Amino acid sequence: MKKLLLVVTALCLALSVSAALADRTADMGVWPDIAGEKGTTYVSLFDTIATEEWNPVWVDYVGAVMGEEAAPAMTAALQGSVTSNLHGEEAVAAFADGGYAFDCHFINGAQSLTFKDDTVTILKTDGTRETHTYEYLEQYNIGEGETMMYQGAEIPMAFPVDVYKSTDEAGEFNYFMMREDTMDTTWHLEFRYGSDLEALQGYMVGPYAYWLAAGIDEKADAETLNNVIALFCLENMDYSAHTDAALSQIRDLGLVETWQADLSSLGEAYATVDLRMTIDEAGHGVTLMNGTQTADFEAYAAPYTLTVNGDGQTVLTLTADDGTISWVKQPLSP
Repeated sequence: MKKLLLVVTALCLALSVSAALADRTADMGVWPDIAGEKGTTYVSLFDTIATEEWNPVWVDYVGAVMGEEAAPAMTAALQGSVTSNLHGEEAVAAFADGGYAFDCHFINGAQSLTFKDDTVTILKTDGTRETHTYEYLEQYNIGEGETMMYQGAEIPMAFPVDVYKSTDEAGEFNYFMMREDTMDTTWHLEFRYGSDLEALQGYMVGPYAYWLAAGIDEKADAETLNNVIALFCLENMDYSAHTDAALSQIRDLGLVETWQADLSSLGEAYATVDLRMTIDEAGHGVTLMNGTQTADFEAYAAPYTLTVNGDGQTVLTLTADDGTISWVKQPLSP
């Protein structure tokens, strides 16, 4: 089967994240969603998914954007960008003349972290455990005023985090800084912990430079692991660097045409919704709802079928991780 598809999953994910943030518990920020009702234990994300067992999944998603030939090398580079063993001043020195890589492992001897109610239990690599109770402070920004060159552009690095402080002396676990990610929204966590609140706010400077821990529920199933790999790969690919092999899959379908979504199976609520998309030869697309542009996206490879319906119209059926949708080719305007 040939391959092609637009980033439907990313659009749906953005909606689910927004809804989840709206429901956050005000007095504890994102913490209740991270802990869950009965507590949740997190282990290092990339120690779990950047492995030989899961490499074929990485290669599939990277190849969807870059083409099959470029996928293995790009997969290795992508994994290398988040599995550095350098952070702090050592990383600052290493990247002083350019380049970057982030340490996304658990540090300071932590093997797993269990969030339950308002506590965190840290299982250490030496087999010992310690538990601390936390209170919510407020939202801070990490990386304020810092920038980095990424895919040829200088981008600001600042992002918000919910900050929590231990009610006792917890050393390098005195503070936790949690991003908005949860298992329900992005299938993983991104966070920091440490002893110095001010130092923790430096993203590429200071003792915590180039470090942002990534965690995943230790009980995550295969579908969840597949989803988080897909999310990471598709969010971090440079779509302007499509190989000719990847672009040819787009050009073969002639997607400069306009395609109208078949929403008939979604019920009366969508009866008056006119959803359309176009994708140009470079793989850039837009969606329009009732004539108003709602998003622009980059195309990547995924399963599709082309059929002809009873009215003689060409139907493009796209299958993504979050479902299937059919688009009917519309004649070009004269």
